[in-house]
Amino acid sequence: MVDGSHWMTSTEAAAKLGVKPQTLYAYVSRGLLSSHPAPGGRASRFDRAEVERLLARPRVGARAGVLEIVVDTELTLIDPIGRLYYRGVDATWACGHRSYEWVAEWLWTALRDEPPTWQATPAALRVGSAAQDALPKGASLVERMRVVAAAVGTVDPLRHDRRPEAVVATGRALIAALVDSLPGPSSDAVLRLGSRRREASVAARLWSRLTGAEATPARLRAMNAALALMADHELAASTLAARAAASTWADPYLVVMAGLGAIGGPLHGGTSEAMMSLFSDVADGVPADEALGERLRTAGSVPGFGHPVYTGPDPRATALLAALRQSRPPAERWRTVQAVLDVMGGRPSPPPNVDFALAAMAHAYGMGRGAAEAIAALARCAGWIAHAIEEYPHRLRFRPRAAYVGPSPSLRAEGAADDPG
Repeated sequence: MVDGSHWMTSTEAAAKLGVKPQTLYAYVSRGLLSSHPAPGGRASRFDRAEVERLLARPRVGARAGVLEIVVDTELTLIDPIGRLYYRGVDATWACGHRSYEWVAEWLWTALRDEPPTWQATPAALRVGSAAQDALPKGASLVERMRVVAAAVGTVDPLRHDRRPEAVVATGRALIAALVDSLPGPSSDAVLRLGSRRREASVAARLWSRLTGAEATPARLRAMNAALALMADHELAASTLAARAAASTWADPYLVVMAGLGAIGGPLHGGTSEAMMSLFSDVADGVPADEALGERLRTAGSVPGFGHPVYTGPDPRATALLAALRQSRPPAERWRTVQAVLDVMGGRPSPPPNVDFALAAMAHAYGMGRGAAEAIAALARCAGWIAHAIEEYPHRLRFRPRAAYVGPSPSLRAEGAADDPG
């Protein structure tokens, strides 16, 4: 027991509620419990009275106005104090020591071996490139990914094989196709990859598609960190959509398409675009405090700061911003990012979240419209496929019921003619 009778350890709280420790942290992330740092800061403790109140409820429910679906998973654990784990591995450690491909396959299979280079099939590249050519030049990168995912699925006759090893092979080829089918800038970055492009890492191939800036080892490490940190984040809206699709036994291409559809909302993956607009204003000469003040006036909040899941800092933002600083971004562009951080850091504001960090990367290296969203979406394909593998053994588990609150039923519409019969 911690500090007498007032506090409980996570083990004690989980035992009291009759749940696994992972479920305990799921309750915290959903606002049903509050976790507090124990002395020393390396563990969490729980208010005994709050645990008792939760236990007394007829059913562990939801925050007001929020629909809650709780699914047992072995994939991702979020500690709201500021930690993220993939199958027990700290994501902030993995992003600096392992490739995105390793992180994805760790989520898929729990195998620790470094995976082979991911490659799309020739048929997928042909149809993916043809689909890109048919799109208008103004199509966003994520819109292009949606089209490619739909197109390449049509040339995979074995796409309905739901065995884990088959889904892993499909996941490798699909993510490779999504990257390699994207149009890239006509730049030295693309030319230097040349014939080695298909043998390069996903981070290197994506970098060459998004920016003409030199792909130094430190910059590719930052891109790899972004992909690894965004690979999964429990049941975010897009992951729930992907998992619901998997529960119908939709093939992996359809699962990814479901995720790509949900992540496109401005309240999800599109949040980073609001930060890009802010950086653009500051880079054009608007003082950072005035630009932030305008966002507060029109929207009531500043995008890119605070996160509904974390009571402490978003660990993904902390790790990615550190990797970006080490990548030596162009000084003038980074000054814009730092100016925003300085203004927000000088007031009682929440810390930056991962959307801020992704937008900072896109701005610092001159990536085009939608680049930050595209990085997040491509990275999250790994998580969607992992959730599909976990969901496929079940069938049609997602069937919430609706509580009808409309008009009282009647045999006919008011004012309609009587039945002539």
